[in-house]
Amino acid sequence: MLVLWFIGIILGISVRGIDLTTLPEDIYYPSNNWSDTFDWKIFKEVSSDFRNTLISPISIKIVLALLYEGSSGVTKREFENVLQFTDKADVQEQYRDILNKLQATETSEYVLNMGTRIFLDTPIEPKQKFASIAQDSFKADIVPTNFSYSPDASQTINSWVEKLTNGKISKLVDTGDLQDAIMVIANAVYFRGSWRYQFPRDQTQLGKFYVPDANGFLTINTPFMSTNNKFYFLESPTLDAKIIRLPYKGGRYSMFILLPNSKGGLPMLMKSLSLHNLKNLLYLMDLRLVHVQLPKFKFDYQVRLSKPLQDFGLLQMFQNTASFPGIARGNSSLLRKLVVSDIIQKSGIEIDEEGSVVYAASEITVGNKFGEPQSSFHANHPFMFYIEEELTGTILFVGKCENPLEEDPASLAPRPTE
Repeated sequence: MLVLWFIGIILGISVRGIDLTTLPEDIYYPSNNWSDTFDWKIFKEVSSDFRNTLISPISIKIVLALLYEGSSGVTKREFENVLQFTDKADVQEQYRDILNKLQATETSEYVLNMGTRIFLDTPIEPKQKFASIAQDSFKADIVPTNFSYSPDASQTINSWVEKLTNGKISKLVDTGDLQDAIMVIANAVYFRGSWRYQFPRDQTQLGKFYVPDANGFLTINTPFMSTNNKFYFLESPTLDAKIIRLPYKGGRYSMFILLPNSKGGLPMLMKSLSLHNLKNLLYLMDLRLVHVQLPKFKFDYQVRLSKPLQDFGLLQMFQNTASFPGIARGNSSLLRKLVVSDIIQKSGIEIDEEGSVVYAASEITVGNKFGEPQSSFHANHPFMFYIEEELTGTILFVGKCENPLEEDPASLAPRPTE
């Protein structure tokens, strides 16, 4: 049985008191290769209920692309249909380019840890070609693992995940999760960034946030961060929503927030959202002075992805007719068990106005140098957001916030019955 686990972690942090006159001009233009249809399709599929949601599309796609490399026949064609893959050489080049650019430089202004490991049962040997492609194109190491003794196997996987996510996820798998496993593919993403423009701590105040429930909406008191600054902004009649870009220091990462004009407008916004209409709107954003009020929020999320992926058309990899001849060699009876049992993603996010200790020495308080705000962005009802790496147009994370005070992890949905 092939078991897939992968996680996305993001910690978003702002820095107090940056002197805006010392910053270079903030310029944004959408990447030519911005996002793809799968990012938004999978997000909408897992976001149908009233709860906070967070997924990492790039994590999902890296794992699926690795499986595609080892697939053949109908299994291979399903990957090509669902993920719009053309051939394996193109996919290798695409992900090699993305990962090289994502991890090209070290900087003190943000932290991006991204890693993939293939934990393969010791009786099985990876095929040399697959191991080479996994390392070269996907930065994925293959680690021989004795799954017959699950306590040690789970410790090996959990220790790697804990280190890569800076302790944010210390337990990805239990010993029971690895029963009958012969391969585990784990992908982890950790991002910590500091806001380019400040949310002064002394401006944070309690305010009302409208939370959906069975009877409509109820209001909760939650801390709202506040700032007046120049941001790329758009009021879109097409989506009946406002869009704002909140850049991080370093000039490569930004959070985009889509706020419906009505407090109950998020379901309709998500229904009408597509790669095409959102990308077109990004070209229309312009730099203007905006008064931003954003709730502090922090939550964890986990989801099983086998059902939505099967609904999309990825059926064979979950069935005993799955074909992955390119991955490994060894015991033929074991290789016939190379069937995906489930795909689970765990993720978490924390958004606040605090600076990290790295930037403590540069904290200075500045006032509003731009006069009165031209526009208002008051996120006091459910909204959606995504984190983008702007050089490649890669969507690291996409999510929605229905309740900024809800921190408990969402329960895993039950496995679909056979």
